[in-house]
Amino acid sequence: MDSPYSGWTNLRDISPIKAAGMAAALYLAYYLLYAIYATTISPLAKVPGPPARKFSFLPCIAMSLQGRESHAVRDLHARYGPVVRVNPDIVSFTEPTAWREIYGYPGVKKFKKSGYRQLRPGVPDLLTASGDDHARQRAALSRAFSDKALREQEHYFQDHIDLLLARLDEKCEQAQPFNMVEWVEFLAFDIIGTLAFSSSFHCLDNQAYHPWVTLLLNFFKSTHYVLTARMCGIFFPLVLAFGPIRHLRKGEEHLRRSYEKVRQRIRMADDESRHDFWTYISRQNEHREGSMSVEEMEVNAALLIPAGSDTIATTVSGCLYLLLKTPDALARLRGELARAFGCEADIAMAPLAGLPYLRAVVDEALRLYPPISGELKRAVPPEGAVVGGTALPGGTVVSVYALAASYDARNFAQPARFAPERWLAAAERPDWARDDRLEACQPFSVGPRNCIGMNLAYAETKLILARLLWRFDFDLLDDGFDIERQKVYVMWQKPPLPVRLHKRAVQ
Repeated sequence: MDSPYSGWTNLRDISPIKAAGMAAALYLAYYLLYAIYATTISPLAKVPGPPARKFSFLPCIAMSLQGRESHAVRDLHARYGPVVRVNPDIVSFTEPTAWREIYGYPGVKKFKKSGYRQLRPGVPDLLTASGDDHARQRAALSRAFSDKALREQEHYFQDHIDLLLARLDEKCEQAQPFNMVEWVEFLAFDIIGTLAFSSSFHCLDNQAYHPWVTLLLNFFKSTHYVLTARMCGIFFPLVLAFGPIRHLRKGEEHLRRSYEKVRQRIRMADDESRHDFWTYISRQNEHREGSMSVEEMEVNAALLIPAGSDTIATTVSGCLYLLLKTPDALARLRGELARAFGCEADIAMAPLAGLPYLRAVVDEALRLYPPISGELKRAVPPEGAVVGGTALPGGTVVSVYALAASYDARNFAQPARFAPERWLAAAERPDWARDDRLEACQPFSVGPRNCIGMNLAYAETKLILARLLWRFDFDLLDDGFDIERQKVYVMWQKPPLPVRLHKRAVQ
């Protein structure tokens, strides 16, 4: 009579190769059954999209590792329509109403953030805080981004731009080509260092990246790789082992530096002439005790540095490139500046705010080259929800990809064309663009969790752009900056923008 344990004895006799083959066969069988379920009877089966993306993360992983997932999702919407299954977890929308439904005030109560984690466990920051914590922190930070604060901070911007222009004057005299992206990044990081800590990174002084800046730029790509590798499930450790993650530990260095800088700033003696971010946060703490703890200041500082620097550098670089590729738009903008100002010394934030074509140029650049081009993930509650008329089961992740929404031909006529005039008042808008759905472009998101620095970003971008265009003529030396060929690793991996400068003789 056979022993009841004889089957297990036989299993122990199987060779490792056969065992691996059996495990692979079982996995493939499961995968096949899941693929059939995901594409036929799943609650999301009828959501349009390529069949492979409905049951597999591999297409998303492949494009993400190449830095091309934002472009791929844009192309999927062009083929499948305003609602697309991006991967087994995510449904993407490009209808303008989706911004309000998902991220607007009603949406925030329904759809919670998905995939975000605290920089320091147990310490909420502006990205991860919820409810009262988020409202309290946003109230404290909002003072630092108010119109009053901008007026008090403007001299910081002007001083750094003065230094940039002095450095570029030297480049003019040398008549040598150079990379404009580097210089815009030097400027943006120096400004945010002064605003955040009353301590510049001195990139413009040294004409080189500060080690902290280099650390951050490398950290973005490593972070992107880890987020992508997580989609590999049980193969995550294997994929991670062969990835470019050597810079991941530099994230810890970024946090350490941020914490140290905040504590140095707090120890500074009071100065009525100082108007950095912590000046306004300290005032808020005085009026409402505990509005932001020191630990919360530290983690939020770690967010403000990349959010207030690389995004500005992206926007200014994009504006310059698109204007240099569109001479008519450049001439029209310069005409508006010439009518508004008698000399360069007159250029200031307040009068720039009233120039419609300048604002249209920035808006159009943000449409074609949004600093955050990818997903802003939100989770559908357990009871399910409806977005854009599409019923979604609980646990589904929903998002609007800014690049996809802004390039959708259902939202914008001739979507790949740089045409600032589409943003002008209705009477000045060209006939071909009159039906554009401008609300589909939301580079700063919408609702109570939109970008708190939106007004600062517009003011800073317009000031930099106006002063550069007033002072210099630019010769674009090649098309290597072509946005269509760029890659995204959390942030855009900006290639060089090679130019030659000529000092303008402005009448």
